[in-house]
Amino acid sequence: MEVNSVPLYKNDIGIQKIKIGAKGFVCIGETPPMDHPHIYLTMPPDGHKICLYCNTEFVYDSTLAYDKPQPNECYHGMLENRNSLSTSI
Repeated sequence: MEVNSVPLYKNDIGIQKIKIGAKGFVCIGETPPMDHPHIYLTMPPDGHKICLYCNTEFVYDSTLAYDKPQPNECYHGMLENRNSLSTSI
């Protein structure tokens, strides 16, 4: 993964928790055009982060690759330029 690239995750299937292998990531909500504002989230030390827009809980799992969340269909791609995001939480 490039230094400035960030994984994007979505929750089209409406589940409560997504396990991810990234500590810095973007939640987009659902696939556009049903998405919410794309926000950069940073995983806290306890390994759990809830998106303030869609209430999806992201759980850090060090055994997962950044592009292989569980469930796998929640991976949306990569944001190549983190500076293009307007919000960081």
